[in-house]
Amino acid sequence: MKNIFVVSDIHGHYDQFVHVLSFWDKKDTLVILGDLIDRGPQSLQVIQKVLALKDEFGDQVIVCLGNHEDMLIDYLNFPDLKKDRFFKNGGLDTIRNFQAQLPNDFMTVNPVKQVEMIKEKFAREISMITTSKLFVIIGNVLFTHAGFDSNFETIDNTSAEDFLWIRKHYLTQNRTPYVNVFGHTPVHLIHDSSDVWVSEDAKYIGIDGGCYMTGQLNALHISEAGEVLNIYKSVMDPPNK
Repeated sequence: MKNIFVVSDIHGHYDQFVHVLSFWDKKDTLVILGDLIDRGPQSLQVIQKVLALKDEFGDQVIVCLGNHEDMLIDYLNFPDLKKDRFFKNGGLDTIRNFQAQLPNDFMTVNPVKQVEMIKEKFAREISMITTSKLFVIIGNVLFTHAGFDSNFETIDNTSAEDFLWIRKHYLTQNRTPYVNVFGHTPVHLIHDSSDVWVSEDAKYIGIDGGCYMTGQLNALHISEAGEVLNIYKSVMDPPNK
């Protein structure tokens, strides 16, 4: 039986990420449910920490794509069209973080040239992001960034966009065989607390503590059967304090 340690929606908050990782038993699989980047001060350091973990632990570390990584990929593929959207949704914080390791004229050149510089300097980081998974199934647990289309009894009908962007899927009964562990929706919007939320039937578990707003990053220790083994959190002052 495998146990899994799960973190989501780090949003560039490196210190909280390192803190919750101190609770990770290295025998367990580590799953990160996306949104490593944007809105926080150290997105690049978070990405590089995950890369270092993957280098050390290999397939024991699994990364899912988040909607913020999705916007970064769009920006890298279509810089003229997607730059404004990415920057307005927290991407500017990520780019400023990257900028420290880029040429001095980076912010003054056109978007296409900016992207060329990013791809050249951060090839490994970009590769890790673009090869991240849309979802992961381990035993009886479905790990997703946002969720899945819960109108169906199977995840086969869920689009890539829904895995990354869906909201309120947890309001519909989960008729799949899986417990769904998800991020994306800050849990204080579900149950008036930043702590991990578990539905009454235990078929949905939301773990996004809304770190970039609340200062709280959650981690979940769960068995492959879907049993919650432990819950951890790192709480620091919210960014606006």
